[in-house]
Amino acid sequence: MTTERSTGGGGDSRQQTLSELLRWLETQKGGVATFYEFQHRSLALRASNPGQAGLLRLLADLSGRFADLYDGEPLDQPTANEALGKLIGHVREAGRLHPAATGDLLDLANRIGNEELAPAG
Repeated sequence: MTTERSTGGGGDSRQQTLSELLRWLETQKGGVATFYEFQHRSLALRASNPGQAGLLRLLADLSGRFADLYDGEPLDQPTANEALGKLIGHVREAGRLHPAATGDLLDLANRIGNEELAPAG
């Protein structure tokens, strides 16, 4: 089970939109704290975006699993960059989807549900 942790300093996350979440994520360097904060912000964003609550939960869990894996462990920059790039890609795609595009939304949710940000091996 992933630990839901906040690094603070995020303001009222519930008022964020998915595009604001993406803009914030694109400014991050990809340390473990970034992935915990993304988890926190995604979970908070569910309240104001009930139509994307499931997708936001999956993104939060994906980010939290990665953060838990590297919490207290060395996280090299190439691994961090790759994980951050994957996460940004998923959030960007989620932001482009029309709420009525349920097939596309389900496809994205299934890909995120099968994804791990950590390298295999």
